[in-house]
Amino acid sequence: MAVTTADARDTWAVPSGSRDRVARLGRSFVRGIWFFPALLTVLLTLLTVLQISGSSMGVYQSMLYGSQPDANLLLNAPQPIRSDEWAVNTQLTIAQDAAGYPRINPNMGQGADVSLVVDVPYRDWSAAFKPHNLAFLVLPLDYAFAFKWWLMAVLLILSAYFFVLVLMPGQHWLAAGLSSTLFFSPFVHWWYQYITLGPLYYALFIATVFVLLLRSTRLLATVAWAALLAYLLTCFALVLYPPFQIPCALALAAFCVGHLIERYTVPRSPMLRPLAFVAAALLVAGLLVGLFVGTRLDAINAVLHTAYPGQRLTRSGGFDLAHLLSGHTSFGLESGRSAAQYSIPDKGLTNQSENSNFLLMLPYLCVPCLYLLYQSYRARRVVDWPLLLVNLAFLGALVRLFVPHLDFFGRLLYLDRVPHTRLLIGIGLLNFIGLVLFVRRLRDQRSTLPGRTVIIGYTLALLLVQALLSLHVAQTSPGFLGLGGFVLSLVPVPLVVHLALRRRFVWATSVLLAFSVAMTAFIHPLYRGTATLTQTPLSRSIRAIAAEDPDAVWTAEVGIVQNFPTMNGARSLSGVYAYPQLTLWRTADQGQQEYIVNRYAHVWFTFDRNPAVMSTTTFTLTAPDHFRVNTEPCGPFLRQHRVKYLVTGTEINESCLELRATVRYPEATFLIYEFW
Repeated sequence: MAVTTADARDTWAVPSGSRDRVARLGRSFVRGIWFFPALLTVLLTLLTVLQISGSSMGVYQSMLYGSQPDANLLLNAPQPIRSDEWAVNTQLTIAQDAAGYPRINPNMGQGADVSLVVDVPYRDWSAAFKPHNLAFLVLPLDYAFAFKWWLMAVLLILSAYFFVLVLMPGQHWLAAGLSSTLFFSPFVHWWYQYITLGPLYYALFIATVFVLLLRSTRLLATVAWAALLAYLLTCFALVLYPPFQIPCALALAAFCVGHLIERYTVPRSPMLRPLAFVAAALLVAGLLVGLFVGTRLDAINAVLHTAYPGQRLTRSGGFDLAHLLSGHTSFGLESGRSAAQYSIPDKGLTNQSENSNFLLMLPYLCVPCLYLLYQSYRARRVVDWPLLLVNLAFLGALVRLFVPHLDFFGRLLYLDRVPHTRLLIGIGLLNFIGLVLFVRRLRDQRSTLPGRTVIIGYTLALLLVQALLSLHVAQTSPGFLGLGGFVLSLVPVPLVVHLALRRRFVWATSVLLAFSVAMTAFIHPLYRGTATLTQTPLSRSIRAIAAEDPDAVWTAEVGIVQNFPTMNGARSLSGVYAYPQLTLWRTADQGQQEYIVNRYAHVWFTFDRNPAVMSTTTFTLTAPDHFRVNTEPCGPFLRQHRVKYLVTGTEINESCLELRATVRYPEATFLIYEFW
């Protein structure tokens, strides 16, 4: 029997009932908890496949090629001020790839333990607690580099997303919006690196797991949450940057203690078993951190006894109030020209990173928070302990910033080890947690605020405060804002607070997110691959020579290429020293200049050009984290350390040296000399 076209269509058609089920599943997924994480995963995968990161390594294009266009630069411009990224972590990551990812990289001076101070991938059991670096062990360099860059962003957003959801179940889009506002904070982007994002997202993940563990009633689930908590605590501890970890840990403690008290006041709420598992998680994390420390005692001792950064103890008080509250003027930081106008060196505000801040809402929500707390206690004898303690912690941080002679409390909480500009990360975390808790409290229909007239009056008062702050910035830093920036800076805080007080939470979050994106959209470039560093002619020349002579030691005279030998798999005395190698430098002067070399430092060499004079090797401190080695190119210091190749920017006429290669760029020329 013949089959008609209509019959064929019917044969392959999906039954209407199946189509309806698929449509319902699709709608359910979009409205569910996993749609936003799935969307972030797709973006992460796409950017990884395209090898796109936000690195500013493109500064080398202008240094070496001048105004020639950079084919790898897709959007925006590199930020020279972010040298910790493009001159340290990025180049040392490439150096690790060239060396095969050892924990002790033999190419850095006399060998350096890269599991401390710097953030680079390596092979060791402790690498499991630095998951953002694991991709380097399985993916090619450029793909892993892009993956790491965006994974940190995804983890920060997801940590905040699940934190919101654990406190306000079902509010998926509100959680997505609020978590995105944290990621698009100016402070996060100007300080974009693991030591900044890691403390933030681990603190929020820990807070989320802590809440879930206390709620857990099944033994197996409790064990699982406790194991995850132990892992996250270890990850947090191994970030290894106390100036950011301490403020985030104190903010986390304020929330966790508040939530614990809140749970304890719930009738018939089991507490003993969850707390026992929390204690077990802390114990396991402590043992793992102890094992990490015990296997690196010499290197850790070197880090702890440096002249720089050293202890860097900070006294309470003396911070700039206008800077704390001027996050709404962060538009100006995106322009290098206008950002240079906003500099207060005596307050530690010397560049865009130091000047950056969070767009703080909690200072302007403190009064409504106190009103809600008072109202709740008066009406029902109920205290919102997390909201109360987070606000108290926020006020405590302000006291630390502005009130002098309270150093005893600073020492008690280790805040004396946190410079005021670093304390801002804890204030930003408290700001986010406090905002979430405020929304949670106000969503409770039993919570009420005064009428519309009072809210409008409060909004106008905030508008006046913002105008005065922006006017102060405009007067003290001419050219920083401009007329458009001044007007725009008046909008976010009053509008967000007004919408929040009116319970328009989605609108308030949308406005906050829009302004946050506007303040950060032009900070990072979109940059493809790492070829600017790995495939540049100087790198290729160094790799070719090092392949022929793999045991030779190199050194560089030009500061911008101090890491290039190490970056290309060659042993080098120049480069970034994450911690001092005193035995290396003592061979020059028996430790007479130890103060100069006993530090985290960028190290490069200067070679004497006068053949009539034989100079001794000396050290010159050019910045707190930079020193120069002044030595004879044919002198005993280089020979003692078996240096065979020199990278210089100008000619050296010495009988012991032979010119091996010349690498020319439009804006620079490099000479590679070999010892006879």
